[in-house]
Amino acid sequence: MKIKNYFLLTCLIALAPGCAFNRQAVLETAVGPAPLVVASRAPEGGLAVYSARDIGTPGDPEGVSYHSGYRIYALDGKELKYVDNRVGTLNEDPATVSLPPGTYKVVGKASAFGMVTVPVVVEAGKTTFVRLDRSELPSGGQASRSDFVRLPDGLIIGWRAKENANPK
Repeated sequence: MKIKNYFLLTCLIALAPGCAFNRQAVLETAVGPAPLVVASRAPEGGLAVYSARDIGTPGDPEGVSYHSGYRIYALDGKELKYVDNRVGTLNEDPATVSLPPGTYKVVGKASAFGMVTVPVVVEAGKTTFVRLDRSELPSGGQASRSDFVRLPDGLIIGWRAKENANPK
């Protein structure tokens, strides 16, 4: 009986770190474009998600990694697009997706956190950046703590969307 209990305890200890890493979070605060960025005349906006890195596939050069894929959903839950997030080069930037202005939900993998659902606001002529890979957020002209969106572990992932953004 003791051996069975030790075996069970060992299995639980071995599985515990995996459960902690595979956390999921659903954020309520929307990420939007950086403030003070001048919009272009384009009718659509852009979305670039710096998701957690995945290792390359067989046949890729050794040591190559890419931003992991993610999904874009409408607010009603309908999946609009899966983004592979590989730009086809060894460039470290993720793919930029063109979208009509509006509010969407992005589901992707965050480094050292797990899967997250993040509402995002896309504005015409601007690009919204979501930083799930622990990369640095570019300057946007604001410095208050309330101007950022954070994961539950405190990681800043983007600029807080303007309050008057149009929902999709």
